[in-house]
Amino acid sequence: MSRYFSSISRLAFALLVVMMFGCAKDSSTPIAPGTNVTEPKGTVTGLIFNRITNRPVPNAKISLGYDGGVQSVTSDSAGQFSFANVPAGSYQTVGGAPVFGGSYTATISLVDYNATQPDPTKLYRNYYYSTFTITFTSLGTGDTSSADGMVGTINLGISYLNTTVKGSVVDKNMQPVSGAVITLYDRTVVPAIARAQTSSASDGTYQFNNIDNGLTVGITAVSSDGSLQGNLPGVLTLPGNLPVDSLRAGVTAERIVMLPVDDTNPFVIGITPENNSDVSPSNLQVVYTFSEPIKQTAYTRTDLPVGNNTMVDDIALNFNGMKKTTGAVSFAVAWNATFTQLTVTPQGLVGSAKYSLDMTGVFGSGKITDVSGNVLVNNTSITGDFEVLNFTTSGGSTVPATPTVSRRYVPGVFGPVDYNGGVVGLEWNYDANARSYNIYKSVDGSPFQLLQGDYYQIQFSENTGSLVVPIGSNNPLSAGSVSYEVTAVSRDLVESAPSAPITVTDAIAPALIVATVAPAGGTNAWTYTMRFTEPLNIANAENLNSYLFTNTGGVTFTKVAANYIGFSGGTYVVELSVTTSAALPAGYTLVVSGATDLAGNGVDQTANSQTF
Repeated sequence: MSRYFSSISRLAFALLVVMMFGCAKDSSTPIAPGTNVTEPKGTVTGLIFNRITNRPVPNAKISLGYDGGVQSVTSDSAGQFSFANVPAGSYQTVGGAPVFGGSYTATISLVDYNATQPDPTKLYRNYYYSTFTITFTSLGTGDTSSADGMVGTINLGISYLNTTVKGSVVDKNMQPVSGAVITLYDRTVVPAIARAQTSSASDGTYQFNNIDNGLTVGITAVSSDGSLQGNLPGVLTLPGNLPVDSLRAGVTAERIVMLPVDDTNPFVIGITPENNSDVSPSNLQVVYTFSEPIKQTAYTRTDLPVGNNTMVDDIALNFNGMKKTTGAVSFAVAWNATFTQLTVTPQGLVGSAKYSLDMTGVFGSGKITDVSGNVLVNNTSITGDFEVLNFTTSGGSTVPATPTVSRRYVPGVFGPVDYNGGVVGLEWNYDANARSYNIYKSVDGSPFQLLQGDYYQIQFSENTGSLVVPIGSNNPLSAGSVSYEVTAVSRDLVESAPSAPITVTDAIAPALIVATVAPAGGTNAWTYTMRFTEPLNIANAENLNSYLFTNTGGVTFTKVAANYIGFSGGTYVVELSVTTSAALPAGYTLVVSGATDLAGNGVDQTANSQTF
């Protein structure tokens, strides 16, 4: 039987299938290597035509993909095309005999065709795509390398892109909605595919141009802020429009009514002051701004004192100053008129002090929701909603300048480190306005984390730990790094800007400890085993150009292969396979000239060769 393509977007191919006799014992079994039956190859023929005018489409380029390869042909004046030597990749057993078939992907290009059409009403889509299955009827008489023919012929029906779809969108009060995103879906296929998208005008109207004739479509609309959405009731089948039939070129869709939708959780979009701000202690207010109004419940009441099971019970405002005992601070809480802002007003703040406001018990309680019942969620780009908010109060002291940090180099104490890392020393300038210093650390480019706070000296040392990745592996794959930053802290606990980072990496060149040579089997075949002090870059270590032979006395050394063995016997090993034109001469030298460690350090020039 045959059927035409019903999907404009997917080329729903129809196959003319000859019914198979008998009962299928195996379904789509791959052809196994070593079978007696050779994979057959047959011919796939097809027709591409305009399904509205029933006329053939010439000059369409069809590409058929299989087994990682592609065949491309062009349809002739009758819209016909053919693929020869198409392999089958699976079979079924029918009536005791194998019947072969295969699945294929196809791309149809109308780019060249469209380029030659002067009439814009007679254009097709540039590309169509599909996946389909072909079944071979037999292997041919006495021939296991080709099939007699195809069970089906591919038929592709397409149509011109000259239909215009118009419509409008309104809200529940029948007022036009401007700037809404309107999407047209091809519902001829399952699942539906978005075919075009536009926006509604100020009067709520929209228009899609150049849509396929005869397509069955659905249309959806979403307001620009996502608060409204709607869709066309049911589907809309576009007429089979002919280029000469201008009366059917335009289709008006039913008006779409957009209704409110709220499936988005509320979240905090702003906090003032921001985390770790230094602020005036006078008339300070901490304001939380929400993405949408918060539903008012018994829990969200702010007019009752502590002890009435409201959110007030779950707020903690503490004084963390250096000269007083840590303790709770009294406060007042209030909502604004639209319930989009919550203000916490601390009482009796003093200067030169450090405070923390903990709202995590409130925001994480699950009791703060929008009017639709969606629970408040964490805004990971803001610190202070689902985390403690810290701030300091100014007291008039000068903020210190940014420290200038450098590494200390003391023979036998601080110096360059190798891939295992080691102790590094830092020092920076003294600033009379600095109460103390904070030292931050980053590993392999990660965010800087506080390593040492309230540090009162201007020199610091630490063991970096391993400077390769993975840490602790005998055969690491890449270099690691550790970076440090230092800030100066004022008497009011205000930090300066961070210093320029000091980054520590492996700075020790690898050395060739020893190289040995042994026969490799065969005449004048040798294996050189080289042992190094550090893990090497595999690409460089296995590059034959990284190794030279000198003073060879006229004997030709041909390098065959270099293999990086990695960690073995306490060193890092490379095995180099070599053949020579004669026996090994006396006094020749193997020189390592291109290998590097993981940090890119070349082999130490004073320890990069071995004389034999």
